[in-house]
Amino acid sequence: MGIFSAIRERIGAAIAAVIGAIVLLGCGALFAFILSPQQALEARSIERMPLMDATDVVGAPAGQEVLVTGRLADNPLMDEGGFVAYRLQEWMVTLPDPNDPDDEPSGTWETIERLVPDLTLDVNGEIVWILSANDAVLSGPLHEELIYSDSYDEAQDGGEWIPHGSLRLRGFFNGDLATVLGKKASTGDVIPQELYAGDRVAFSDSKHQAARGLFIAGICMMILAPAVLVGGIVAGLFGRRR
Repeated sequence: MGIFSAIRERIGAAIAAVIGAIVLLGCGALFAFILSPQQALEARSIERMPLMDATDVVGAPAGQEVLVTGRLADNPLMDEGGFVAYRLQEWMVTLPDPNDPDDEPSGTWETIERLVPDLTLDVNGEIVWILSANDAVLSGPLHEELIYSDSYDEAQDGGEWIPHGSLRLRGFFNGDLATVLGKKASTGDVIPQELYAGDRVAFSDSKHQAARGLFIAGICMMILAPAVLVGGIVAGLFGRRR
């Protein structure tokens, strides 16, 4: 029975290597050939769109895409750190495998709330009204506030050890320069799709950088896939068993 069990383990390890390589190859192709071009198209679209002022927004027909830059002004402050719009995330730690001495804890930020209320945007001294849209994307160099939990389980984020269950608020303050990408509502206001902390040039550059990052990451995954396949099969079939 020991021989058959060892054979099953080796075959299982080889199959796992094949599956891992396929997943890595698929994710690489997704990043390089789908997500990266999408980001590049968004960047070029933002570059081509006219930057509108309050008069342009008023004159635009309902449903037209709108790109407007101004400063957030006179918006009600929220209880959470004085933000006027924010994204709330929780740090979720995955503990290391106790059977693997080289494994380390890992963590991810999971969004648990996004709050984008009605906002006023001062565009060259005139007000553009931004409608509430909690599904709008908040991007760019946002203000950030960390609220640490007292959990003993920790994982690193950018070199800092952060306890499980810690909260992170990222968002906008009054006075921040913001570029809003959205559509003209039938009411005359703007329905936001994305609020970027910065001007149109920085907004477009961020999309280009995201496209390059996704493409490079995708190519790296695709290059690693054969190595994972061969290494996994060799280790599974011929490696020493414990």
